[in-house]
Amino acid sequence: MNKKILLVSHLFLLASLAQAQQTPDSEWRQANQQVAEFPRGHADVLKWEQANPVSTNTTDNKPATLSLKSIDDAVYLAWQTHPDLAKPLSQLGRAEVGQIASGQWQALSLSKLRKIDDADEVIGIAHATRKTVLAAIAVEQGLPSQQEAMQADEAAAELGSRLAKVGNWSKLQDAQQQLSRLTSLQQWQRSQYTALQSRASVLKSLQQWNRSTPQTLALPASLPSLPTNMLSEQAVQTRLNNVADTLPLGEQIGMRANAELAYSAYRTAYTLAKDSQQQVLKLRQFIYDETVLRYNGMLMNTWELLAESRARALAQVDAINALRDFWLAEADLQLVMLGHVPESFVSLAAGGGDSPAAAGH
Repeated sequence: MNKKILLVSHLFLLASLAQAQQTPDSEWRQANQQVAEFPRGHADVLKWEQANPVSTNTTDNKPATLSLKSIDDAVYLAWQTHPDLAKPLSQLGRAEVGQIASGQWQALSLSKLRKIDDADEVIGIAHATRKTVLAAIAVEQGLPSQQEAMQADEAAAELGSRLAKVGNWSKLQDAQQQLSRLTSLQQWQRSQYTALQSRASVLKSLQQWNRSTPQTLALPASLPSLPTNMLSEQAVQTRLNNVADTLPLGEQIGMRANAELAYSAYRTAYTLAKDSQQQVLKLRQFIYDETVLRYNGMLMNTWELLAESRARALAQVDAINALRDFWLAEADLQLVMLGHVPESFVSLAAGGGDSPAAAGH
């Protein structure tokens, strides 16, 4: 029996003893000594599992890896796949090209853009690539937390199954835990596929998908941080007034309507992302820490600990998705402030990690 299985067995043993409420002090002392190497007690068993995943076999013939250190890298690569854009890129100049690649579009000269043929295509490719890579980074960044939530459900289901076998749990309680495990496993499988799909979308946008040599993708580890301040409505309106001066009268009305929707999405996404990072995660971490203290003090049971571990992991996923939505909305707003219209605006859907799973007791 390896170390991981042994540690999980100790966790199950402790929980079973707590459920039965028939544990002699000597058994508790022995069980606690067996996990004493973990500074925070029994809760660190779960963290150890997360830090020591099962290794997978790899072959020597590894496929080539396309490494993107930033979103800017992806935009430059996307432009390179369109040789016809060489002329407008050279006409824009290094400074403007750098601003477009980094998403600083509000600093661009509208009059200069209007004078360059195919500048709209340069902007369009940058916008589409930026959104594709942002979505892919968010999926990758959320996978560890999705896995943590699944592992918590698996541990609860395994423990419930063992208690049911020895008669300490009903078949109904066991079935509820098994259903929760299956639901969590299905979500994990969807997340893995979504990650694969999003990587494929990035490779396709860079024309690296249909290659004779297999190509893997390395993305930035995390999304850009949330800005300290968002663009003010006054700053956006000032920019839009400048944009309106470069458009025919008929297009100005549509531009204003799209700008109103784009800024509303941007402002709402910023508020949601800020709340998720500064309030929801802070509160969820506090609840988790308090649950750990009470669990180690034998005042709360294992299902409450596992449920809170799962809830915290899903809250982290929600925070990542909220940050992703902000940057997608920001990209759309930048596009509108150049007089263009995105194909669709971001959908600010509610997350799935707002509440903990029901404790199985």
